[in-house]
Order: sequence, then C-alpha cells, then structure tokens
Amino acid sequence: MNFLCALVVDSAADDPPSRMAAEQARSMEEGLERRELLEALLRGPYGNSAPLCLLEAAVDSDLVRKPPKSDPLYAPSMDLALMALSHSSCTPQLRNESLRRCTAVQLGRLGSAQSSDILADAVAEALRERGPGQQAMTVDLLGTPTDAQLVLRQHRLHSSVITAAVDLLPSFPVLDERGEEDTSTWLERWKAAERAWRTMWKQVVATHTEHHRLLVDWSDDNDAGHVVREHLLGSIPWDVEPGLLEEIAQDDLASFPHSVLITRMCRMRRDGATEQEVRERFASDLAEVRSQQRKGIDQLLSDDKYGLRYGCRAAISHAELAADGSWRYILNPDQAQQYGRPHSWRASEDQLASLAQKFAEHTAVALMLWESDPKAPVRSAKDLRWVRDLLQHLPVVTPEVKERARLICREAKRALAGRRDYGRYGLDSDVQQARELLDTIERMTAEPLPDPGPARTASLGKPDQVTVRDLAGAPDAVLDDYVRRHQGNDALVEKALLSFASRVYRRDVSFADVLNRHSDPQGALRDLTQNLRRRLGGGPNLREAWVSAVLSLPTTDTDLTRALPAWTALKAGGPCGKEAHPAVISVVRAALGNNAEAWQRFATSPASYAGPTAWLRLGDLLDAAANGTPWPTPPHK
Repeated sequence: MNFLCALVVDSAADDPPSRMAAEQARSMEEGLERRELLEALLRGPYGNSAPLCLLEAAVDSDLVRKPPKSDPLYAPSMDLALMALSHSSCTPQLRNESLRRCTAVQLGRLGSAQSSDILADAVAEALRERGPGQQAMTVDLLGTPTDAQLVLRQHRLHSSVITAAVDLLPSFPVLDERGEEDTSTWLERWKAAERAWRTMWKQVVATHTEHHRLLVDWSDDNDAGHVVREHLLGSIPWDVEPGLLEEIAQDDLASFPHSVLITRMCRMRRDGATEQEVRERFASDLAEVRSQQRKGIDQLLSDDKYGLRYGCRAAISHAELAADGSWRYILNPDQAQQYGRPHSWRASEDQLASLAQKFAEHTAVALMLWESDPKAPVRSAKDLRWVRDLLQHLPVVTPEVKERARLICREAKRALAGRRDYGRYGLDSDVQQARELLDTIERMTAEPLPDPGPARTASLGKPDQVTVRDLAGAPDAVLDDYVRRHQGNDALVEKALLSFASRVYRRDVSFADVLNRHSDPQGALRDLTQNLRRRLGGGPNLREAWVSAVLSLPTTDTDLTRALPAWTALKAGGPCGKEAHPAVISVVRAALGNNAEAWQRFATSPASYAGPTAWLRLGDLLDAAANGTPWPTPPHK
C-alpha cells in the first residue's frame, strides 16, 4: 500500500490526478492488497481517464508474476494488465513496450476475446515480430512449442490474434535430404513429424471451438485444410456448430463418387482394357474432375504394379477408413465419451441420423463393388465395421445388399479362423472386435429387418415415437445398437425393457445389460413393475415373460418382488427345477410368518390367471391377508 502511494506521488508530484490517486490510496484500509487497489482505481475513479503511472503499475503487477514450477507453460491471470493496456489513456508506446516484455503465454492471455480491438491488433503484431518465420513441423516442436503454438494453447482468443497465430504455426513437414540414414528410418522420421503436425492441429481445433468457422475458412487455402476438416468431423464433432458440421460432412461425402470412379476405371484397366479405352469409356466422368485429380487417376492407370492394385480397392478403402476414422462418432454417437459419460452434442439426433443415412447410402455403392481379394483378406475390425454401420443406417436393406454382406462374412470367417484370440502380449482385442462385428452382421442379414418406412432401419425412428412393439420386433443387433446410440434416454431404456415381454423368442441381448443403461436401474424396474398393467398390458404370456425376466436378475429386492403380479409370481419356477422361486417364497414367508389365519386368507385371495385380477400385486394381497383388511382392487390401466 505505501509503495503504491509513493509511486503515484513521486512519479507526478505536480499532477492533480496523481495527487488525487495518492490521497485515495492512503484512504484505503491498510489490509487492502496492492492488486485489489489497482483494480479498484481503474474500475472506479480512473475508469475513463487514468495517469500513465497507474497504468504502468497495473501492467507491472501482472508481468512480474511467475508461473508455478510445476507448470512453466501456465501463466497467472493477466486481468489487470489487460485492463490497463485496453484503457483509453494507454499510449501506443506503453502498450507496445509492455507486449515486448511478455512471455508467449502472457501474450496469449492478453490476446483474449475480452481484449479491445486495439490491444488485440497490437498483440497480433507483437507475435508477428517475434519470429522466427514459419518453419516445417518436427516432433520436437510438440514438446518445445513455438510462440504461436503457446499463444494458441490459450482459450477464447480474439479473432485477430488467432488469425495471426495460425499464420505462424509450423507447416506440413517436408521430406528433407536422406543423408546417411537408411530409407526406413528416414521415412519413419517424416511420418512421426506428420503425426506431430496432425496432433498440433487437433489441439488447435479442440481449444478454439468458437473459432471453427474461422479456422475452416483460413485453412481452405493451404495445406492444413484437410486436417482441420478431418479433426472437426472425426475428432470433436460434438463440439462443432450444426451448420458447419453438416457442411463439412457433405463435402466429405462428395469425395466418395471419386473413389468409386477410380475403382471402376482401374478394374476395367486390370481386366485387359488399354488406358485409352478406359479414358474413352469414362470421358464424361473425367470431364467433371479437377486437373489434379485427373493426374492422380492417370498415375494409377499407368502403374501396373502398385497403382492399379490400389485403385481397384479405392472405394472399399475409402469406406473402411471413413467408418473407422472420421465418421466413427457420427455413426456411433454413444462412443463419443469423456470419463465414461457421453458427450453432449451440439447437433441434434435427427441431424446425426440424417448424416449417418447419407453415409450409408454412399458406402452402399462401394459395398456392391466389393470383391474377394486373397491379397487383402477380411480379417480385422476395420474390414467389417463399415459393413455393420452401413446395414445399421441404410433406410432400406435390399436383398442385393444383404447378399453382398453375406459374401464378406464368408470371407471373414475363413480369415478369422486362422487368427488366434491371444497374441504375443495377451488378448488380441482386434480379433475379438472382428468376431463380434462378424456376429452382428450375420444376425442383421440372417433375418428380415423390420420395415423402416420413412425412418431408417437402425434408428427405428425417433426415440419418443418408437413403440414397445417396434423394439420387440427389432433384431438383437439393431436393438442393442439403437439403445447404445441413444444412451442417456431413460424413457427409451424402459420401453426396451418392456419389449422383452413381447419377444416371441429368446434374445441374445441380456435384460440385465439393457437395464444397466438406465440412470436408476432399480428405481425404473420397481416403477415399471408397479405400473405393469398400464405400461405393458396384454395377456398371461406377457406377464409370465416379465416376471421371468425380473426374477432372472442376479438380485431382486423385496419391494420389486412384492410388486410382481401375484398369480404369475407364485407360479414362477425357481432355478434348477425348483417348483417356486426363492425370492417369492422369502417374501411370502416374511409377510405371513406363523399366522395360520393369514395363510388361510391368502389361499382364498382373488388373484387369477387372466382377467383384471391377474394384475393384482403380490405385496398388496400379502398385506391384506396379514392384516385382515379387504382385498385390493386391480390396478388401473
């Protein structure tokens, strides 16, 4: 406190505003901290006009603060300096000199969205002056980042600052002279640098979600365009504004026909046609592609050793890579999780469903081009995931599509038969996933899928419109994927549970697995059972199926057992051929005990096999028998 007062007085003793500041400073309580005083002065009496010494003191108070040793790349708050350097009384000289004293991290803090346009422009210019100029990316630059990288690690930057920073980011790595390195080491070093470059851009798009449009527009004219769009579509699609996500997804889908064209042309060339014959056959298609794409096709057609082989699989490879990478979360939103909890998407479920359907329609063309290739066997999860996703999201699964999928399954069975479930270091997760995907695809193609009508097969329509009967008729794979894709929708889980009672044959999907997807499994089960007549209805077979599902759970609490329909619960068999279920026996004994009259009354209860009294709850009848009260009326519909 005394230091600040002396600073204000000594620096401008004859200046009335300075004397006023000193007097106000002295009037402050002795316990007030220096930073708090500076902030109070700049927000209060000197909000519109302030002496230069006060602004300098505010800037200095932030610049001298050091980051913690545990995180040297972290900078303490720069709120005071930001306030001072954005102040109308701040001179360009003070602003520029202060920014030159800043570390890169401090510069990023001062270039926040709260900065004035004048300060943001000054921060951007200070960053450009620092150099060095743009350099090619290396692995080391992830650990020892440039000033531009450090600035971009700060959240919520001003648009002027982020534009200047991305201009200075390391560029796509270049293949330098090999020197004395062997070829494999040389190429691996370059690939590692490329991975580092992609990681750097992933950090940028994940940090600056409010600037996605700016980043897309900026990158469309340089090497980063593809990787920015790739990360927005495949790494953090839940954080992308719906309109931009739609645009990026549609642009990506527009590249599928090009892969299909390459496949058809290369196969025609492989099967004996000359390059000229191929070009004449596809002349109208080639007229619509860009010159750079045409050069790529020419290279593939003329390379009999490698190019044709790659081109013949272009459409299949495109579908595989997309489903396994950039489209994975859009096709399976439930897999987008953080700390075990699903991400909250900015895009709606309807939009995601629409995009997934369009993806399936594009990849269905690739599916019809699939052919057996001994040199590229179907033996991994990546080889099968796109087929599962296609069947899952295609609006109408035609016999031709199902037949082609069955051919792929046949190939996969042969290839997987030679792979062990355990690799050198234990369980081979890829083999496990591939086998699970194969089982799912076989189930989806072995039985007729429900008529989707206007809704896509996999989603069965909107969750709030789907019925218990719809879910009961869905194949196991479709039901399981649908519930997982709408994780967090408790109402849907409850309908899925009720669908087990309407199933005409036993499900492979576990009742307990579906139940565990509810936020309150036991509470939901008690509520459903308590209101079973209203929620389920139907005849004796539905009650029997529900009671069987509930009593098959590992544990059944007393309240849940008491809520079961009495007649059905008493007739339910126990495990290992027992005539009655232990949980039911326990509830009855606990309620009636040694009371012979209660046992006699219970034997004459109105519970029945069918009709309204078939819905009477076990607990209600037990209480009436034990207490000698009138029999309860059946639950309402």
